[in-house]
Amino acid sequence: MWDREKNKTVSISTISQTLGIPASTLRYWESMGLISLNRCDNNYREYTYSSLLDLSDIYYLRKLGISVKAIKEYQMFSLEDSKAIYLNKKTELEAEINSLHNTYTMLRKTLNLMDELEYIREHPYKESRPDISFLLSHSKLYDKEVWEKHFSGQYQFAGVRLGPPNCEWVWGWAAESRKPDEELAWTFAEGDRHFVQFILRIDVKDRKHTNLDEAINYLKARGYNIGEIIVRYITIACEGQTRWDYYKAWIEII
Repeated sequence: MWDREKNKTVSISTISQTLGIPASTLRYWESMGLISLNRCDNNYREYTYSSLLDLSDIYYLRKLGISVKAIKEYQMFSLEDSKAIYLNKKTELEAEINSLHNTYTMLRKTLNLMDELEYIREHPYKESRPDISFLLSHSKLYDKEVWEKHFSGQYQFAGVRLGPPNCEWVWGWAAESRKPDEELAWTFAEGDRHFVQFILRIDVKDRKHTNLDEAINYLKARGYNIGEIIVRYITIACEGQTRWDYYKAWIEII
């Protein structure tokens, strides 16, 4: 493209195509004083070899996410000031990388749960041990710390339908740890207990519309009595005309 020795120049369209930078962006950088160009007789911009070197610096800094304003100031910085910019950007990127890693971990967890959901739908009523030790109450639902801790993953919302005679539902957070000021809503009672798993569906618009009775009747027809029913939220999706909340569920059989 370039013959440095003969002082050749190239047009803005050539620079745009070669570097993959829109011509509008190149004009904007020029208007902001990031690069100075000569004009030919027909007033077209002329990019020289020196211009290309300036553009490479600007392009590199923009790829790092440094603003145009900061780049303009950067052109007057000392060596120490320049290094400070890179160090600050390094700190920002490390925070972004950590955030992306956490997001990726959450995504992988959700995808694993979706795979598990499919497996349970294809193999219902297999014996399985609940993975919930206790539920924390929703009494501090609007606390910022509680929100960040328990809304960080879908699988933390859970509930228990207590066994006979009351068969009431208790809802809360399935937590791995508990602080002294967090209210306990339910604790899993250890012992020689047997559970089978299935997928519970709850109609988003009508919470009483579920497939729970279907599961209970299926097990009762096979001679079982029903104890506690423990559920953990997985996802939400439409099936037919109905929008359902899907839960991984365990029914205690007695």
